Amino acid sequence: MSVDSTTLHAVDVLGPTGVIHQLTLRRFHRADRLRTDPWYVPANEATVLGLLGSTEVPAPRLVAADTAATMCDLPTLLTTRLPGTPPTSAEPVVLAALAETLAGIHRVDLPVVRALPPYRPYYDPQLDGHRRPPTWSSNPGLWNRVFEILLAGPPTANLGFIHRDYHPGQTLWEGDRLIGVVDWTTGCLGPRGIDLARMRLNLAGRYGAEVADHFLALYRAAGAPDAHHPYWDLLDASDGIVDLPEPSTPASRLEYGRFEDWVARTAAQL
Repeated sequence: MSVDSTTLHAVDVLGPTGVIHQLTLRRFHRADRLRTDPWYVPANEATVLGLLGSTEVPAPRLVAADTAATMCDLPTLLTTRLPGTPPTSAEPVVLAALAETLAGIHRVDLPVVRALPPYRPYYDPQLDGHRRPPTWSSNPGLWNRVFEILLAGPPTANLGFIHRDYHPGQTLWEGDRLIGVVDWTTGCLGPRGIDLARMRLNLAGRYGAEVADHFLALYRAAGAPDAHHPYWDLLDASDGIVDLPEPSTPASRLEYGRFEDWVARTAAQL
């Protein structure tokens, strides 16, 4: 199966004792991103999966890695294969599991975490120029207000282990049971509020601001340090509109409208 960033192969291996091991071969086929994208680094995902192997975080376990493509045709990871599909609803049991799992990720505190790459936004105004609202946005003034807020700089944050791209589509489920979290290429040392922001903006766009707020309440109830700050929500939302195509279907326009309403609500908090 080919996705935008990698090609996935299901591999069944018969062991010497007759046990079949269900594995996934993950091949990084985007040569352009391997050259230019600092968050498309197979070696980083191998490091992250290696450190997760000693934790209770539900994630694929690393079996082997050829991150420099010395034996394979492309940089490749071999991992255990997790069953399941992403969730299709935001039922309370789903939100609770997403929140509890993220709290568990944020509790990972191993020495190797400090050696992971530091978080940085996808868009760097110093390198990429001033941020600009989407040309098709009906509310460019909102985005200019958001960009002004971001220019003031981030709040003080305790850094820790983050997934960096935590949202429902990165989780696999069987029924109402979360089986695992996948796609750890962007795992890094950063502000935990970014993980909250990425999940919340996805929930807000798909289901509305109330669902995003309920997720945050469940995360806080899970006992993790409260890492939320509206700044991180706005920063990740601004990253999310970089090169975003104009919504072209009724469903996508509705989702973007809910997302922009959530951004306006968040900006009003600062």
